Amino acid sequence: MMQRWNEDAIRFMKDASEYGTYYRELTAELLPYLPKDGHICDAGCGLGYLASELSKHCKCVTALDSSISAITAMRKRQSIDHINIVCADIFTISDRFDAMVFCYFGRIEEILHLAKKLCRGTVLIIKRDCAEHTFSLGNVEHKKHTMEDTLGTLSALQIPFLKKSIALEMGQPFRSFNDALDFFRLYNKSSTPVSETAVAERLLQTGEPEFPLYLPSQRKMELIVFSARDIPEGSNGV
Repeated sequence: MMQRWNEDAIRFMKDASEYGTYYRELTAELLPYLPKDGHICDAGCGLGYLASELSKHCKCVTALDSSISAITAMRKRQSIDHINIVCADIFTISDRFDAMVFCYFGRIEEILHLAKKLCRGTVLIIKRDCAEHTFSLGNVEHKKHTMEDTLGTLSALQIPFLKKSIALEMGQPFRSFNDALDFFRLYNKSSTPVSETAVAERLLQTGEPEFPLYLPSQRKMELIVFSARDIPEGSNGV
């Protein structure tokens, strides 16, 4: 499902992205597979924090997303001189990139279609590797876009790939308890109602004046790396 970038979603993601070191650590995991002198595309970049980190190490980075709200928020904090920020439907563009990064992007069929069309080199996919929805108050499982689908499709097409497991902390800091309540009202997908007691049980006290509360969350992911040149003809449809 595409991220819906309303005002609350943007402010929560901005705080989480700037609070910790998640994107710096994720970038360090990706850099060994990326050409530093090439043109990199962060496909579906959202607020662009990964693209911003990549631009510190790679010659040219394009951050691309179809959400006007997300791209506007990125432009407010990111100098356009250092990164190419594009608001567009990626399925309609005709640019060519030396490498593409698909972080929590969607179906493997869509990724293969885009990589075949737009990428002349390395393709990096970052996929969720856990079933539970960590920002719900009750048990909810992710059923779509699973790792099994991705790996099964690559294997069936005989595309050689490298797979690496990654676990990085990407929790949510809160400026107030009311903010925490609003966060769970936005993201809770379970049948468990959002109550002060249920939310308080999930939070840690930080002792920090700006963000006194923190919701810990470790993101378990799989990094999958392959070459767009290995995608066979006839497998690039969606």
